[in-house]
Amino acid sequence: MLHMDGIGVQTAPLSLTPLLAPRSIAFVGATDREGSFGKSALAQLRAGGFSGRVDLINPNRREIDGMPCVPTLADLSGPPDLAIMLVPNDRLEAQMQLAAQVGARSAAIFSSCYVDDDNPIPLTERIRTIALEAGMPLCGANGNGFFNVAANTHVAWYGLGRLEPGPIGLISHSGGLFLTFAGDDKRLQYNLIVSPGQELVISLADYMHYMLDQPATRVIALFAETVRNPERFIAALERAQQQEVPVVALKVGRTAESARLAKSHSGAMTGDDDAYEAVFSRYGVARVRTPDELAVTCQLLSQPKRFHPGGLGAVLDSGGARGLLIDLAADLGIPFAQIDETTRQKLAAHLEYPLEPINPLDAWGTGAGYHEIFRDTLTAIADDPDTSVALLISNIGLDLPMNRDFYEIAKEASAASEKPIAIAMNFGRIPNPEILWSAIDAGIPVLDGIENAMLAVKHAMRHRDFIASPPDDVGGCPAPEVISAWRQRLGSKEPLSEAEGMALLAAFGIETPRTIAADTLQAAGDAADAIGYPVVLKTAMPGTFHKTDVGGVRVGLADRRSIEAAYTDLDGRLGPQVTVQAMIQAGVELSLGLVRDEQFGPLVSIGAGGIFVELLRDRKVLLPPFGPAFARSAIDALKVRPLLDGIRNVAAVDVDAVAKVLSRFSILATALGDLVAEADVNPIIATATGCTAADALFVQAAMGDSLSSIEGH
Repeated sequence: MLHMDGIGVQTAPLSLTPLLAPRSIAFVGATDREGSFGKSALAQLRAGGFSGRVDLINPNRREIDGMPCVPTLADLSGPPDLAIMLVPNDRLEAQMQLAAQVGARSAAIFSSCYVDDDNPIPLTERIRTIALEAGMPLCGANGNGFFNVAANTHVAWYGLGRLEPGPIGLISHSGGLFLTFAGDDKRLQYNLIVSPGQELVISLADYMHYMLDQPATRVIALFAETVRNPERFIAALERAQQQEVPVVALKVGRTAESARLAKSHSGAMTGDDDAYEAVFSRYGVARVRTPDELAVTCQLLSQPKRFHPGGLGAVLDSGGARGLLIDLAADLGIPFAQIDETTRQKLAAHLEYPLEPINPLDAWGTGAGYHEIFRDTLTAIADDPDTSVALLISNIGLDLPMNRDFYEIAKEASAASEKPIAIAMNFGRIPNPEILWSAIDAGIPVLDGIENAMLAVKHAMRHRDFIASPPDDVGGCPAPEVISAWRQRLGSKEPLSEAEGMALLAAFGIETPRTIAADTLQAAGDAADAIGYPVVLKTAMPGTFHKTDVGGVRVGLADRRSIEAAYTDLDGRLGPQVTVQAMIQAGVELSLGLVRDEQFGPLVSIGAGGIFVELLRDRKVLLPPFGPAFARSAIDALKVRPLLDGIRNVAAVDVDAVAKVLSRFSILATALGDLVAEADVNPIIATATGCTAADALFVQAAMGDSLSSIEGH
């Protein structure tokens, strides 16, 4: 893999063990005042079962709730692993300085860290500096703390009581959703859940690395406003991929207003959503849209059984519900398992007349012997060679004898099968959640709402396929001296001509037509003669970015007379500088793009080309570098993808050649993208015999303007 420039500076990570799994904790500003953070935080630590040393700091008290108090941190017998700051904002800096002086190994701050008339250096920056200079990991400020359930360490002010440990690690930039996820549904069981607040010292990525160090972690869930350390975040995603730990992300800030409010809420720069989409796609992150989708996806992905190749198997108690399931599967692109004859015979042996032995299966007849019918048909479908995951789908949220029986059916089928089996509710509301616990205790996910359940299945199948995909060979760069020469050229403020842009593409193995620059009538004619007719003549005047919009492109020029006439026209209207280019065989027009993202560096895109770029807005943004296989998956996701297979009088194109060009363009972006503000290669022409770039515009970063800002003048 090539090094990805522009991601950010990697700093030496701090150990999070003193913070998240401390042996000793000091409450600075401890109190037993009703309604205070201090009182509730101490109660929650006790409820979690913390067994280490606890010290209380309050200069005005000798004891609190039967525990002794000392005046300051300096009066402790030794430095604490963790100092929980419970003092007002105007006293935080002094207490953090004292914590650093006595050697406290970490700190947590719940309060906002904002004070009136705080200048010139804000309190947040002063606190950050103290902690960094002392090498202290800090949770907060302006967060709700954390529940390290696996370590019996609850450092939070919200009174949830004792939590049961589980396989999910969750990080939430929303304090409200942190509490929702932690306490509202016992089906969601965590080894660690964190509200990192402003992330003054350690970021979401650091918590991810800690979670990946814990063997109990089977899935990592993120409710994220931003990523403050992109390089370390990428490293965490790479680790998760290597360890086959799914990452599920609800990333907010997709719209301009959401992004604006996120910044005002927590100081978070949410970043360009296309960039996040590119990162998530590259590393197989399951991007979800709602908290409900996040919850059910984490439930399904955190169960311990592997997802095998194949499709969805389902057993229902309603023909109408089966129709809904089939429609939703079609909408989401979820395949059903194609069960074999052996499985069909097993189903037929249990079904009442006239039920068909098919998948998905409506197994409800008269109701006689339903326990054995549903158990055995669910087991048979789950065990079919083409089944990846099986669902038992019903409305069983009330505590009724038949519903309790359905949970037993799922448990018995799951115990008899190596495949994942889950229960899915048709409706997204469970009136009596206590009925779920027997299934949860047996490790069977119970998913609220049929659409949410299907979304979870889709994410599980995608992660399965992502992990199983073979390594993608990125391929080699041009020779170092070639890259060095182009880096020198791109570093200048002299704009690249189109002819130079085409030469740059060719240097990275992208096929281009022969292109010659000219600025006189004689030179244009000589260039056309040298290339061979027919040719294309284009204006190359600086500042002309959309040549067709100003009548700056003439195609199919068949002889010297026609080239001279075309040149005379362009010279008179637009100016003398032109490029003469060999004609390219007609085909499907696509486009390539390159931009530099502030957080993640160079990004590339592929989409519809020619005049359809603005009309269709059909593109995929990708994180470079990548090989042809990944490129092919992006191409397959385009709206114009069916055109590449041929339609009416348009022949099918060589899609592998398009993927190869996209991969090579990603290598160019990785090697040179830090010097390019923006690039537009439009169109690239895909045909049955290859893929050729027909036009290229590169805007250097040294010029100080991106293509979009230049076009605005």
